[in-house]
Amino acid sequence: MNLPPQFTIVTPAFNQAQYLEQAIRSVVEQNDVRIEYFVFDGGSTDGSAAIIAKHARALADWTSAPDAGQTDAIVRGWSKAQGAYVAWLNSDDYYVPGALAAVAAEFERDEQIQVVIGACLMVDEHGTVIGRKYARDFNLQTMLTTSGGVPGQPAVFVRRSLVAVVGLPDAALHYVMDWEYWMRLALHLRPGQVRVMHAALAVVRSWPGTKTRTGVEAICREHRAVLERLFAAGTLPLELQALRSTALAGTHLKQSFLEWQAGLNRAAWRSFAQARKISAASVAGWRGSALWLRLLLPYRLYNWLQTQVRSFKARTYSKFETAGTHRLA
Repeated sequence: MNLPPQFTIVTPAFNQAQYLEQAIRSVVEQNDVRIEYFVFDGGSTDGSAAIIAKHARALADWTSAPDAGQTDAIVRGWSKAQGAYVAWLNSDDYYVPGALAAVAAEFERDEQIQVVIGACLMVDEHGTVIGRKYARDFNLQTMLTTSGGVPGQPAVFVRRSLVAVVGLPDAALHYVMDWEYWMRLALHLRPGQVRVMHAALAVVRSWPGTKTRTGVEAICREHRAVLERLFAAGTLPLELQALRSTALAGTHLKQSFLEWQAGLNRAAWRSFAQARKISAASVAGWRGSALWLRLLLPYRLYNWLQTQVRSFKARTYSKFETAGTHRLA
């Protein structure tokens, strides 16, 4: 008798053939777990379809055709899910060996656990480790007021029965679907229902082609649209409902930071000024003050300092220097 899958994993893909093979293999080569795996490609023209077809026997389903985007692919996969636990893995990220077995053990150890969250290693386009995104629980106030404060997305696993209650990710969102969904989960979860694992379960790739690096204005517009909808709904606890101005100012602080990272200094100052206009108290806090100091740095100096920091991090994580050697740790 065939046992039902423990996991349903969805990989949305589009023109990232250079990384797709590693992402797929990191799922299908997981040991000691039963996986239902969907790969939905949005009609890539870079050979992605051939890579997916090569692994077709290991997949529950796959397509390569124009679609409505990343979130649409995730929703299609989760809608078909038979696994007890669901997640998605972007085509430029990958799991470490043994990750899913470790997650399954946490879920099966305690039936009250609804979400398992792990850490992520961060690599550059060459596969060199440049840092670590530490595991963290869902802190609704932090997520709300900073438009961030989220765990590493590929290291978040949700019990499918909770998805049935909370609903699917919002397919209308193209950039902040994870942040919005984690806030929705946080509104339903009770203390003790999230298990935080400090082991690295996945590897997140930071490279110039990622959406976070290419769509600053669109990202922050989505943040603001989600917040306006959330505050208008009146479903937040009263102490959080009072933080509307702080939250909206936070989107402009985030936009300022992302623009600064991209070398768009004038735009960064404009966004900073808009945050101050909405909530002077937010800008006066430690987050606003730290950002103000960063904005004083010429971009070339920032870029040089960033290179030095990355070099230091690479040395710190020297045992993980080569892509494909990462282990559950």
